[in-house]
Amino acid sequence: MENIITELYQGVKFSHTQISRSFHYDHRLELLNRWVYLFTELGLAPLHSSGAYGNQSYRTSDSSFVITRSGMSPQNSLDVENYVYIKGFDDISGTFTTEGISPPSSESFLHYVLYKSKPHIHSIMHGHSSLLCSYAKHLKIPVTEHYHDYGTPELAEAALQISEGPIDFFVLKDHGFVALGKDIKTAGELTLDYYLKLITLLRNN
Repeated sequence: MENIITELYQGVKFSHTQISRSFHYDHRLELLNRWVYLFTELGLAPLHSSGAYGNQSYRTSDSSFVITRSGMSPQNSLDVENYVYIKGFDDISGTFTTEGISPPSSESFLHYVLYKSKPHIHSIMHGHSSLLCSYAKHLKIPVTEHYHDYGTPELAEAALQISEGPIDFFVLKDHGFVALGKDIKTAGELTLDYYLKLITLLRNN
């Protein structure tokens, strides 16, 4: 089984410039919030001392998206301050432009790279489950070859490489899982499908 590493959260590792303390959103934010809360309740995005492990998002344009904030503690009712609009990314300075009162998720670069390279993907669910990652090979879930620190370009590149072709659910070695969907519901239900397979596997062993 995979040797799951519990990473010490050290905050956001990239630069970001806030251009507004609020952002426009639509009905999808309510739906995303329900899935974010469900992930935590199911242990797919467990809480730590500074928030929850995991980050979820939905696309708004070619290179912009709404994502959970850094250090978010999921709530059943929507609190817009728990979300951030990533308006763009400057490749030269390595800086995200954001709207919203909070700093963006530490894995914003992971989401940005996947959205930029996969125009058919409109939602990304990234979570952490030791059991799901440990049994990935038994469940025929692709796993990246090497471990990379969270929030780094190397981790994002590994995710991009392993998700080439028809792969829409995979594990980042010793880190967590990623689900890609045409919309929020698809990405969320894909995760639950694998979670159910995990429960069935454990029950039958």
